[in-house]
Amino acid sequence: MLGATPNTDWLQGCLETDHRHFIRVGADVTDYRTRADGASPSGLETRLPGVFAVGDVRAGSVKRVASVVGEGSVVVAAVHRALATDRP
Repeated sequence: MLGATPNTDWLQGCLETDHRHFIRVGADVTDYRTRADGASPSGLETRLPGVFAVGDVRAGSVKRVASVVGEGSVVVAAVHRALATDRP
């Protein structure tokens, strides 16, 4: 099964993952105090502002190609918004 085991060990200490090492995004992120704005991540955003996770590596994904395509298209718009926002 595609995405049954994420290859995210190299992200430990950088992004928040669940107990199976899938990346937490949006409302599933519990540690976002390191964000300069103090705001919780939106949608598919990780605990790091402007860093997004989609597809099989994301905690709670349904592991289907069609879902990944949809998530990718949603994140494109979010990336454009992040790039347009003034960041320190």
